[in-house]
Amino acid sequence: MSKPYRSIKTIALILSLSFQWSITSQATEKSTAEDLTTLNLEDLMNVEVTSVSKQKQKASDAPAAVTVITQDDIHRSHFDSVPELLRLVPGVDVARLNANTWAISARGFNDVFANKLLVLVDGRTVYTPLFAGVSWDAQETMVADLDRIEVIRGPGATLWGANAVNGVINVTSKNARDTQGGLFDGRYGSYEQEGNLRYGGKIDANTYYRVWSQYKTTHDFPTPGGSSFDGWDSLAGGFRLDRYSGNDDTFTMIGNLSSSRTPNDRYTPSLLPPYVAEIRGVHNNSGGNLLGRWTHVISEHSDFSIQAYFDRIDQTTTSGNRYTLNLADIEFQHRFPLGQQQEVIWGIGYRFSADEVGITERTTFDPIRRDDYTASAFVQDDITVVKNRLHAIVGTKIEQNSYSGFEVQPSLRLLWTPSERQSLWASVSRAVRTPNRFEENATLKLQVLPGPGGVPILAKAQSDPSFDSEDVLAYEIGHRFQATRSLSFDTTAFYNKYSHLRSFQPGTPSFDPTGIPHVNVPVDVSNKFHAESYGVEIASTWKVTDRWRLSGSYSLFIIKAAGTEGNLDISGASSIEGTSPRNQAQFHSYYDLTRNLQLDASLYYVDSVSFLKVQPYFRADLAMTWKPKDNVELTVGVQNLLEPRHAESSSITSDVRPTDVPRTVYAQLVYRF
Repeated sequence: MSKPYRSIKTIALILSLSFQWSITSQATEKSTAEDLTTLNLEDLMNVEVTSVSKQKQKASDAPAAVTVITQDDIHRSHFDSVPELLRLVPGVDVARLNANTWAISARGFNDVFANKLLVLVDGRTVYTPLFAGVSWDAQETMVADLDRIEVIRGPGATLWGANAVNGVINVTSKNARDTQGGLFDGRYGSYEQEGNLRYGGKIDANTYYRVWSQYKTTHDFPTPGGSSFDGWDSLAGGFRLDRYSGNDDTFTMIGNLSSSRTPNDRYTPSLLPPYVAEIRGVHNNSGGNLLGRWTHVISEHSDFSIQAYFDRIDQTTTSGNRYTLNLADIEFQHRFPLGQQQEVIWGIGYRFSADEVGITERTTFDPIRRDDYTASAFVQDDITVVKNRLHAIVGTKIEQNSYSGFEVQPSLRLLWTPSERQSLWASVSRAVRTPNRFEENATLKLQVLPGPGGVPILAKAQSDPSFDSEDVLAYEIGHRFQATRSLSFDTTAFYNKYSHLRSFQPGTPSFDPTGIPHVNVPVDVSNKFHAESYGVEIASTWKVTDRWRLSGSYSLFIIKAAGTEGNLDISGASSIEGTSPRNQAQFHSYYDLTRNLQLDASLYYVDSVSFLKVQPYFRADLAMTWKPKDNVELTVGVQNLLEPRHAESSSITSDVRPTDVPRTVYAQLVYRF
């Protein structure tokens, strides 16, 4: 019996056992408590999400693999940034390359320049067309003001558009009405220190605001060979205003400014032995954004919203390359009932961006300046087939963009709720990852190797203006149920089929006698790879007592890749297959020792990453919080308790020098006034 068949059979068995157990489970009673720390499991499963259908619905009724990182999860994880908080999500691979760089992806394809995960912050897409991904070091936010982080594993392109291939991360901050008064949040650790200050108030009876600021500094992380040069500093701040006109109209305005200084050791190819040179410099990153959104409620089942935002990015890289981006986006969406059995949501949007990329010794872009646009429309119909039991959700998004032209991204989802304690769902959907500036407009020196007679061989990537979108056809099935009053499970299995994946195809060598004589090997960027992946993700929560809650998850991920025309890629299919761990698991214990004393512990396991030569590791975090007064919290903790340091990632596309993630001891003070 083949390994893939055995894995699929195991997945089917797990789903079958989950279903049988839920059928025999007993009903539970709802708690009337409002604090998430005291809710029973049924209420936790009924926490509302908006990312799956762009409207509020119970998490247990969402026809997708969705995880909600709640305010309680955020508080008791003791993480101080969004990238670190994403470690809590099953099936999401969070790998810290060094003190200032993360690689984050869902269901494979992880790298510093991971490009198949769409990230939104308060409705604003966090995206750069330079590499179709996220610069995580530029996404500073005040963690204490986050309302939730909703993570969809699997395609979300029907509603959110291109690049939502393997998932959607939707970061939402609290509205200003819920952050009245002052707050100071200070943290001092062996490697990281930060200070946060926020104040919220009222302009009038219907208008609330808050302003905030944050300063963070991180020291150099260790390396196996000694010191590094990756510590960084960031300064950020912003405001939020929420105005309510009766019960029908809400206006929100959000603005942010940020600036960071990020030293880095980088590698660049050299025609002289040892054929690689180390560059030490500073990456400066600054930017700002302004968003406005008006929402009008027509009735209980109908509403519309208009949102517009402007985003500015200004970066200067270690090698002196400057990148600027100005992006403007506007969208409209409308929800309404269609008869007694259907609810329709539709919308249109337009995005325009203008960027400019400098030239370095390693990379050139042609053209240097480029203007791009994306025009889009979507529609989704939620059809009640059997009232309170069976729903069919069908929809599609269509886009016209500057890079790949016309794109269609449809989906079909089924949701069956045989009882209040369980739901089963299945979906089939298509999503695309559109090309970026590097793939269409760049020439990049990849590597220099010694050749015959000592003549160096330079491999140079050549972009292709006709580079096509990568696409996936995804099949998913999931099951959620509450087995007992205190125990719940959430299981998802998936199969993804990718085509037109990026490949690097070596061309015909030529001799270049100028300067240092060398042989040029052109490497054409093209779409000649395909892949198949499948896996399972299981999450469970057990409320042992009113004071003690346990949660855990396990994810299995397997991928196979091949070229459509033989051995095309200079690094082979292993560059796709070996950049994400096969197995991941985590376990969390949240225990209230007394009314004012909490003990939180977490254990993580991450499997090896073969292509990047990263060994498997265990990570344990431990923290204790004391509340001497209602407005004061004192926390002491340690992260990476089990070993002094460990490696989490390197990179196949970035020239950033990797370091180790060290053990960290910290103390934190939160004071509300």
